[in-house]
Amino acid sequence: MASPRRGRARTSCCEAGAWFHVDGAYGALAANVPGAPPDLKGLQLADSVAVDPHKWLYAPLEAGCVLTRDQVNLRNAFSYRPPYYRFAEEETNFVDFGPQNSRGFRALKVWLALQHVGRDGYVRMIGDDIRLSERLFARVKAHPELEACTQQLSIATFRYVPADLRASIATAEVSAYLDELNDVLLERIQRSGEAFVLNAVVRGRHLLRACIVNFNTGPADVDALPEIVARLGRDADAAMRKGASL
Repeated sequence: MASPRRGRARTSCCEAGAWFHVDGAYGALAANVPGAPPDLKGLQLADSVAVDPHKWLYAPLEAGCVLTRDQVNLRNAFSYRPPYYRFAEEETNFVDFGPQNSRGFRALKVWLALQHVGRDGYVRMIGDDIRLSERLFARVKAHPELEACTQQLSIATFRYVPADLRASIATAEVSAYLDELNDVLLERIQRSGEAFVLNAVVRGRHLLRACIVNFNTGPADVDALPEIVARLGRDADAAMRKGASL
């Protein structure tokens, strides 16, 4: 069932004579995975969808892709035929489908992977990533020094909160300190070489963001992450608390 929100967007675009494009760089590739949010089904209403194969098709950088309902519209958007262009009309000329006249064969790596694992293989691997993220979120929720915040698809966000500050996280002073602490912790985690997480700001809070888009990631990896974060968080807190008045 299509998302009511996207359905309204499609209707509004049609009424205005506008193109309905969806940036599905990361999430669109999960649309047909069992357990994915039903809202993703609304992608079927779009005139075009952008996806990044270097994310959930596990392709090396760089690889970008636009899927469009009508090839004629795509050609009309980019095709340019000055007198010195001599192309056979009956052949597919990729210069007609994008802004670059010259480009490397970027599609080869994506095509080879699709041939190797197929649609079913990608559905399984993306589904595994989502389940690993849910597993990580559950482990974070159970850890006494971590605060679980959000979990969608294969992304989980959380932060380190020292046990003695949990009761006062709503105060402005402690809230500001936790933002600074988790910013410092992020750099420590990345420099440690033990794990790699990114940053996120959700509802004004500075968080750690774990996005699982690697088919080599397994349960042991996500099970190890909470304690890595907590251990490095304790070290960061001890170093910062010396100059903090909390």
